[in-house]
Amino acid sequence: MSTLDPHVAAGYARCAEVTREHGTTYYWGARLLPREERRHVFAVYTLARLADDIVDLAGPEPGPSTAAALDAFEAAFHEAVAAGGSPDPVLAAVATTVRERRIPPECFDRFFGAMRTDLTRRGYETWEDLLGYMDGSAAVIGEMMLPVLHPTSEAREPARALGLAFQLTNFLRDVGEDLDRGRVYLPQEDLRRFGADPWARTATPEWRALMAFEVARNRRLYREADEGLAALPGASRRCVATARVLYARILERIEAAGYDVFAERVRVPTPAKAALAARVVTARDPLRLVARDRAAEVPDLGWVADDDVVLVDDAGRPTGTAPKSAVHHDATPLHLAFSCYVVDDAGRLLVTTRAASKPSFPGVVTNTVCGHPGPGEPLEDAVRRRARDELGVALEDLRVVLPGFRYRAAMGHLVEHEVCPVLVARASAADLLPDPDEVDDATWVPWAEFSADVLAGRRTVSPWCTEQVPLLAALGSDPHSWPAAPLDALPPAARLGDVAGTG
Repeated sequence: MSTLDPHVAAGYARCAEVTREHGTTYYWGARLLPREERRHVFAVYTLARLADDIVDLAGPEPGPSTAAALDAFEAAFHEAVAAGGSPDPVLAAVATTVRERRIPPECFDRFFGAMRTDLTRRGYETWEDLLGYMDGSAAVIGEMMLPVLHPTSEAREPARALGLAFQLTNFLRDVGEDLDRGRVYLPQEDLRRFGADPWARTATPEWRALMAFEVARNRRLYREADEGLAALPGASRRCVATARVLYARILERIEAAGYDVFAERVRVPTPAKAALAARVVTARDPLRLVARDRAAEVPDLGWVADDDVVLVDDAGRPTGTAPKSAVHHDATPLHLAFSCYVVDDAGRLLVTTRAASKPSFPGVVTNTVCGHPGPGEPLEDAVRRRARDELGVALEDLRVVLPGFRYRAAMGHLVEHEVCPVLVARASAADLLPDPDEVDDATWVPWAEFSADVLAGRRTVSPWCTEQVPLLAALGSDPHSWPAAPLDALPPAARLGDVAGTG
């Protein structure tokens, strides 16, 4: 081990004390590293902690003096790095770590930018908005740790995911404390979706449903982070595995408390942390310990058939496949689907009510049939298959009418995000034989009546049907006369087979 200047050594000792006092999960994880690497983890944590404290300890109304203090701290940090030292022993230690490990300067620019955001911003409208903040406040911490932990190149995105996972866990645990500071980190769109009000500081049924959704989102981030563990060398792998499992245990404590994060701060007791660290030290392979952790579990949402769906890029080009159960979550990737409106000779639309047992949008009234083409399956074949299997009907005059439709919709823990061409077809009312596992009810309704009710808000239907009906109504009052769209207007992933069109 290299000999440190006493001034710098004192700074590292103080960093270890700060980490043990405020970041016990980091502390117990870092204890598994050799001393040379351990001190760098403590230094990075302490820098982040000190900057965070400047903002958080100012209360709900941080004034110009807080902004000035943060600016002064950032300037002192940059001066220490540039000079290779500082009169402040902690900053001297931090500067030594930054220089020795060659941590990119832009990481600190993003970090201090996020800290500055907390001086003025009190909430975030969407998850994407929150991720923008968390890039500098959390994901970048994972990036700062990479030069310390010596991973292979595949570890960057998992390291970012772990930083995000840690911070989201903090947000879920610290809702009450953040309210005291005038901040709400849970996305406003989620609060509206579940009808939850954090300011009530009460674990209502709506609040518990919201928190269950956020915990599931948090566990997805931990699973993404787990993919990078194999890229770490032995000691680093044990360090990160310990911190990851310990932090994820907070989620279990939140669940055990009935999602009541207002009554008292949820904690994992120090003896439990020490015991887990000991288990990781003696484990032959810490990856097995992580794999058995509850946060690594993929929730069983009750899919009848977990078929693969086709993933697509923003232009509708295929990019791969994934099981249905793996893509319908809070960050659902864009994938290929279809939606079909089936009418009889009299112009009546077959309106269905999705089975109450379905994992996605149970009990929702919608158009005739929806689904996902399988990998390599022509769009026409997929539509005919679903109509036959769900409703027992054979389709005629099947054609595409809205080739470029796409939408995003959420219900409970499930999110749809689909490139979804819309088709129309004709069928006989006499053929109807619904599958009760898929459909609770199927009724023929005159299109004019159905579309007028939806447009006037008198009939509640699925989110995708709500968006599609105005577009279909614009094509004309008679579904039989809706013009077929040119096939080259279909997304590339759907251009298989001979579904009817005009080109």
